[in-house]
Amino acid sequence: MIKSFNETVRYIESVLDSEIDEKKVATISSYSYPMFGRLFSVLTDMTLSEYIRFRKLTKAAKEINETNERIIDIAVKYGYESSDSFTNAFKNFHHTTPTEVRKGGAYRVLSPVQLALSVTGGKHMDARIQRKDGFAVAGVKLDNINSFSCPEAWDQLYATYSHDILSRLGNGQSYGMCFDVENPNKINYMACYHVSDIAKAREMGLEVKEIREAEYAILSLKGSVPTCIHEGWKYAMEVFLPEQGYMHAGTPDFEVYSEGDMYSPDYKMELWIPLSKKE
Repeated sequence: MIKSFNETVRYIESVLDSEIDEKKVATISSYSYPMFGRLFSVLTDMTLSEYIRFRKLTKAAKEINETNERIIDIAVKYGYESSDSFTNAFKNFHHTTPTEVRKGGAYRVLSPVQLALSVTGGKHMDARIQRKDGFAVAGVKLDNINSFSCPEAWDQLYATYSHDILSRLGNGQSYGMCFDVENPNKINYMACYHVSDIAKAREMGLEVKEIREAEYAILSLKGSVPTCIHEGWKYAMEVFLPEQGYMHAGTPDFEVYSEGDMYSPDYKMELWIPLSKKE
């Protein structure tokens, strides 16, 4: 996974001054372009579109500083249709103007991303592989949102129904579910509960999604939310899945919550990542 991730980033780097071929990204990474974008943000703490924009602005500044090419030509080369739009983006990133950089002024540099396992053998998190029967969930879903907007789904759900009412729809288990990734920089997220009475859930106006039987990597997390979730994803993608020869299956994945204070360093929950065998 690390090798294919780095090869994909190298490909993206090679076409910063042209168009990205999403099919080629899928071929190199083994993930669809939207799913690769989601995993990129998990591993780097920035969206793929942000990375591409910042790398373009880094290369543009370097060319302005080191060549005599017209600034507007460099702007067009990296996808900007006007000098104003380029200057505004340039100032937001570099905190200076293209003209000042042409005169020798300082500019920011975002280096190309490369994954590497800096710790091996001792890096450990409690993880297991387990097949789960199919089940259904009901709740509130938000489409095409940034990951930091996930709490809004929970706010909407609890503004309508209490935890006790939602718990009685099934076994009481609550989930944060990400599904149907179609945008490399956004997610579809559902704040939901296990549901046995699907008809009742629909009568209540809740979204219902039925989940097929699947095999998951199940990681036991400890710590405050969302920090422990981010750490779990990074361990899974950098260590556990590559070691075990698996990749994300592209089907729904779950944050599996427990009772307790989510902001406590002792809070415990699970992360379920659907698996497919890496060829």
